[in-house]
Amino acid sequence: MRNLLIVALVSCAAVARAQDQDAGTTPPTPPEPSAAEIEQALRNDEAAKKKEQPPAAAPAPLPNAQPAGGGGWGAISRFVQSLNPDLSAIVDFAAGWYSNDTGTVKSGDDPGNTGFNVQEVEVALQAVVDPYFRADVFLTIPNLHGLEVEEAFLTTTNLPGNFQIKAGIFRAALGRQNAQHLHLQDFTRRPGINAQFLGVDGLRAPGLEVNWLVPRIPFYLLLSLSAFSVGAADTDSPLATFGGGERWDFAYVATAKTFFDLSEATSLYLGLNYAHGKTSQSVSHNETLPSGNVVDGHPGPTPYDNWYSNLYGVDLYLKWKPPNVSKTWASVAWQTEYFIRDIPDLKLGLKAHRQTEGGLYSQLVIQAHRRWFLGLRGELLGVPQADNVKRELAAAASLTWALSEFARVRLYGEARFPLTPNVRNNGAAFLQIEAAIGAHGAHPF
Repeated sequence: MRNLLIVALVSCAAVARAQDQDAGTTPPTPPEPSAAEIEQALRNDEAAKKKEQPPAAAPAPLPNAQPAGGGGWGAISRFVQSLNPDLSAIVDFAAGWYSNDTGTVKSGDDPGNTGFNVQEVEVALQAVVDPYFRADVFLTIPNLHGLEVEEAFLTTTNLPGNFQIKAGIFRAALGRQNAQHLHLQDFTRRPGINAQFLGVDGLRAPGLEVNWLVPRIPFYLLLSLSAFSVGAADTDSPLATFGGGERWDFAYVATAKTFFDLSEATSLYLGLNYAHGKTSQSVSHNETLPSGNVVDGHPGPTPYDNWYSNLYGVDLYLKWKPPNVSKTWASVAWQTEYFIRDIPDLKLGLKAHRQTEGGLYSQLVIQAHRRWFLGLRGELLGVPQADNVKRELAAAASLTWALSEFARVRLYGEARFPLTPNVRNNGAAFLQIEAAIGAHGAHPF
């Protein structure tokens, strides 16, 4: 506005001079306005405008509004809201059959029986506690057999030197399958090596883990050391590698995980694993397991219980997925794991009876369309074989329809072929439906 007023004054003076020249007279040039006169004119103009404008009305207060920054219930509600964790729930329903319901070795979150199963209900609460800790709590009800704490742990977020500490009850990062929850699985049932070597529920117990992301090297390398207080194995379960002895007989785990980008579309993940603990096994009157010290009908330990054991493993994950999904949704993921267990000091009848037994699986998951996935898996147990792990071949297939990021439908079938005389073949087939609600945070890759 100030600039416009100055331009107007100068223009008026120029027009007046032009008119006088047209009339044939040349009057004396009027003096230019001084800076003080221009400033006074501007002030007068501003004052006139203020008189013409009515005063602005104050905004009406909101009903029951609290003063900004004040105390009271408003401050309390804001404080409580800031503490709310991410809350989610995942439900897995499975309907189908086992050809040998009682003779099939099952993991804890496999479908429980022939018929209709609520395979698992998982409730998750996850939040950042403060600048130093993160908390994750996962409660599950597997096959409606009661509420369990699947995982509940604290993770540090601000340690120096690329270190991280995890404390609580959690799944050990021993291989790939063991650390994954059910909803991350590509098949309805876990591979047989999980129940055979890591326990029916996998290696999941109260413990402490220290991770170190190795700096200043040209590839990703994560080293981990952990210790767990593992409880005794369930009665009539396969021989567990951990859980024997006393409470101070911890299970120790050491892992090394590395990752490489082989190309823009291909990546490779490789893991090396070692665990040390004491074996655990007890039986009632179960003819399929070694006889134990059963007294008055109460379960007793088998001769394979409470011996030091070593578990060695390697896992590999190779994935091809082009970055431009607008042209194709195709992807291929190959995953395999091998475990071998050694019980060096085992004695039966005062005679040395060392046990070395292993098993592996290999699976391929092909994404054929945006929402369709085909999975194929082969297993070989008993390589090498010993008293507690006999030679067995198995094959499984799954067809998954991902309706969205929150729901999927899966058809699953498997066939198992024991290579032991007088042991019959068996199989399973299931329809699985899964749905998730709420904000469920990402699990480790």
